[in-house]
Amino acid sequence: MRLHLILAIITVLALVLTLRSEKGRQFTFAQVQELAQQRARTKYVPLPNVLPPQLKNLTADQENGIFWNDAHRVWRSKGLPFQVDFYHVNKAFPTSPRINYIDRKGPHPLPYSPSFFRFSGLTFNPPLPPGLGYSGFYLRYPINKPDSLDGFFSVQGSNYFRVIAKDQAWGLPTRGIAINTEVDGKKEEFPDFTDWWLVEPASNATELVLYALLDNSSVTGAYEFKVRPGAQTSVDVHVTLYFRKDVERLGLAPLTSMYLFGENAKNHFGDNFHPEIHDSDGALMNKNNGDWVWRPLQQRPDHQLYPFPDGDPRGFGLIQRDRDFQHYQDGEAKYNIRPSAWVTPRGNWGKGAYQLIQLPTDNTNTDNVVFFWCPEQQPKAGDILDRSYTIDYYMNDAGRPPLAYCKETLVSCPAPAPPPPAAPPGPNPVAAKPSAPPNPSAPKPDAPAPPAPPAPVPPSGTVPVQFVIDFMGNGIETIPANQHPDLDVTCNPPLMTDHSPGTFLRDWKVEKNDYDHFWRVTFTIVPFKHTVPTDILCRLTRNGKPLTETWSYTWHQ
Repeated sequence: MRLHLILAIITVLALVLTLRSEKGRQFTFAQVQELAQQRARTKYVPLPNVLPPQLKNLTADQENGIFWNDAHRVWRSKGLPFQVDFYHVNKAFPTSPRINYIDRKGPHPLPYSPSFFRFSGLTFNPPLPPGLGYSGFYLRYPINKPDSLDGFFSVQGSNYFRVIAKDQAWGLPTRGIAINTEVDGKKEEFPDFTDWWLVEPASNATELVLYALLDNSSVTGAYEFKVRPGAQTSVDVHVTLYFRKDVERLGLAPLTSMYLFGENAKNHFGDNFHPEIHDSDGALMNKNNGDWVWRPLQQRPDHQLYPFPDGDPRGFGLIQRDRDFQHYQDGEAKYNIRPSAWVTPRGNWGKGAYQLIQLPTDNTNTDNVVFFWCPEQQPKAGDILDRSYTIDYYMNDAGRPPLAYCKETLVSCPAPAPPPPAAPPGPNPVAAKPSAPPNPSAPKPDAPAPPAPPAPVPPSGTVPVQFVIDFMGNGIETIPANQHPDLDVTCNPPLMTDHSPGTFLRDWKVEKNDYDHFWRVTFTIVPFKHTVPTDILCRLTRNGKPLTETWSYTWHQ
């Protein structure tokens, strides 16, 4: 009996020691949070420049000839559905984050060897040093064909990552965080993902888990990514931020993109071959009150920052809406199949504003558009901020918005024309919400309408601007041509009766296109002061309910 008791005790102790050992080998997001919090209490140490002399004088073609050897892909020997390639350090990306992989035995640093790469005939004397590390990595999965491991998630440089869905080309980058973007007198900060942990997936996995630690002089952050590739690739993000310093403008879930020119731009920078060049053509918002707002991107020579206040945002994204190859004429860049990205916040994000920032550029190598959520209460030193959200990367989605959408925006500056014989009624003609043209078959009123006040005469040098907006999708094409939707269009600042600086609205109309059945809105604005930008909102309604998203634009005279 005593022997049985002793054996039982030994078995229990062995089990306890085994469980403790297993627990010690586990690595979870909670440990990344703990590491980030500990690091926030210490002095920031940036990643060192590890680029060896042998790589400093390579040409761009020579650098492009350095790529990962397929035989050394992580998890290839196990035949797992997710596998990983790595980027070599180079002149553009001379730092090397610490990259680890996690298996059942716990986390392990990923070793470096020059033998893991193909150097396309390059030889180095002396040989490249061991322990050089990698500038980033590249996730693969059979996203397009069952027998082909294609790249769909790429990490390289700062806190940027790129994601694509099935049958897409690489496009807009995403960032982990934006700090002090376009703050007067301050330099924007670009924290680094300094550490990565890649969790080994199961043999039948359709989701991959990644952990990352972000660091700079203002903040450290713990990130968990759950990545699901497919026709729509989705990334669940959980981030906990620990602030070392006060931040003046924090950007959460920031999306970046490139916009050179589109159908609403006159300057094509001498490019007479491509009708449009952009990774995204607009910003889309689903506000807390249910409104959907579409903001076409613009090309301007100055810096633009547009806030859109809201509370507890429902979602926002940078969208590549135009999918017609003929509108780009670029079979190599493939702008027509670049991804849209949509952020869905999880939980209560409080009050704040969507911030859209557009910077001038004259080339396709600059990501000159940034779009993020900016909380009303900016973080202070010592604060901890925890947020979760999902980013969807996709081609098209009829549910975003669940209304008719803006197909295109055309802008023209015609020669000044005489004002119309009648102006909109009311003391503020611009704030009026004009309806569709009257039905010709409607009964005529018994008494003539009173004469409208004369239209204001614009000052010398003011050029009227005509806008043409096409709406289509989600059933609006089925509305008969003789049953015009109501037009809701406003300008701000409006032109008051005393002709104070503002904008006059005229010549509006709504008509159906007989060829592809979209609805076209046309109107002209006349700015009365060159230095005052005009904010314009436009949508179609029926019985007071929106049929379309709200088109939003700012015109700078």
